[in-house]
Amino acid sequence: MFTWTKKKDQINRKKHGLFLSEITDVFGDPHLIEFYDKAHSTMEEERYICFGRWQDLIVLSVVFTEKDGQIHLITAREATPKERHIYEENYRKETSRN
Repeated sequence: MFTWTKKKDQINRKKHGLFLSEITDVFGDPHLIEFYDKAHSTMEEERYICFGRWQDLIVLSVVFTEKDGQIHLITAREATPKERHIYEENYRKETSRN
């Protein structure tokens, strides 16, 4: 279901302190927000960004694409304060409906 390159996994660990191979459960967050990344998409590759809670602790920002029906992880890092605010506002709206 998930793929990544070994090189990107190592680079992400050095740059952001996270192995891509460790963050896949963020996609299980029922409040995950996904956006089309128009700025970084090309004719060959459509990219997406999502914000979701990882290990019930921190909100991550994850960049990914879809390849052969699988989610291909590109990078993951802790969400910025602005990104976390977007996630938390969406979370409040969703949970207040129930």
